[in-house]
Amino acid sequence: MAGILMSVLLLLSPAERDSILAEHPANSAFWHNMFQQYEGDTLICIEHLFLVIPDEDRDNMTEAILNDHVFGAIGSRDTWFLTLQDSVFLNYLLEYRISSEPLSPYRSSLVGWLERHIQIKATPYETAEHILDVVTGNIVLTASSGPVMAPTQIIPVGQASREGRWVLLCSCMRSMGIPVRPVKGWFPGADRNLYRWMDIWTGDSWEPLTSGMPPVQYVKVAVECPSMNNITGEYRDTGTLALNPLTDPGDGWTAELMIPSGDDTVTITGVSLDPFQRSIVELGTGEFLLRVQFVQNGELIGSWLRNVTLASDSTVTIDLTEAQYTIVPLPR
Repeated sequence: MAGILMSVLLLLSPAERDSILAEHPANSAFWHNMFQQYEGDTLICIEHLFLVIPDEDRDNMTEAILNDHVFGAIGSRDTWFLTLQDSVFLNYLLEYRISSEPLSPYRSSLVGWLERHIQIKATPYETAEHILDVVTGNIVLTASSGPVMAPTQIIPVGQASREGRWVLLCSCMRSMGIPVRPVKGWFPGADRNLYRWMDIWTGDSWEPLTSGMPPVQYVKVAVECPSMNNITGEYRDTGTLALNPLTDPGDGWTAELMIPSGDDTVTITGVSLDPFQRSIVELGTGEFLLRVQFVQNGELIGSWLRNVTLASDSTVTIDLTEAQYTIVPLPR
């Protein structure tokens, strides 16, 4: 565990802790108790999560949940790698959130279930492939689009949505000490599918585990979850879209990217565009559609569309004021 000790600068001062808790006092007594109860590597992990988790999770965290993830991650850190970079450990093994599943302890339960169903292979990637086979063989896909269940709720039911099974798979990897990067990606094509996969840390690089989906070199946009950082350039050649913002701030303006899909379009929900901030977005090469809309008092006032074609290592710059003046003409 010497690796985490290099991250000692992550430790917060009592004043910094108190400042954060003053803004979110709902669970302050719990966090103060955790800070006083632990030290060393355990405290570093607790403070890292305290800093990066969503406010709602900070308010609803319990000792059982926190201990499951912190001690589970620490205990499995050296399973595959004699040394594991702090950044990989903290962000991709200690991290517990995959998507919108409930906050829950799952590591110890998943380890028990997996140990009864899998055989450890020679490498983390081979083991991850085996876990994928076991989970897909035991969990049937449903068409459900409701809330995502916690990983340990899915197994007894034996079925899950595509997102739910993805959450379970990623949670299984981390529970077995395999750092995993959950990814969402948008592809062109008439099927309009959003695909979810995971990248497995091999000790040197991230390797996609992409069974049953298009080759990742055709992805138009890929983002890691839950941070939603754009990592498209790690899979394919990209171009850059630069948007100059609207000049007159006001409510009701939205901007979104879409992919042509047959006779329809697919909205890329993984890229958030603020029409009042200059945006620079790295995208897979090819065709895109930019849409700017203005809604006032619940009524759509106007919509502006612009075709965008990106080539490798090139930049396309669009001035959004063109949309503004088209939808809301200047007074004469």
